[in-house]
Amino acid sequence: MSTLTIGLAEAKNNFSRLTAQVNETGRPVTVMKNNHPWVVISPVRGAQSQQETAVDIAVDFMDEYADVFTELAQ
Repeated sequence: MSTLTIGLAEAKNNFSRLTAQVNETGRPVTVMKNNHPWVVISPVRGAQSQQETAVDIAVDFMDEYADVFTELAQ
């Protein structure tokens, strides 16, 4: 099974979706910075991919409305 690669900006902008994909598929993703491998995101062995926790829901909500939170913080 090959490792997928993604740019740092794309990983940052889609972090929740990316980590959910890694957890569901079991395929690690290498994050590239300046065209060089920087970090690898990989699933924890034995993690239950279908179970969504309150933390996952909160993170997804915050990601979806990040622009609103940024505007309110000003």
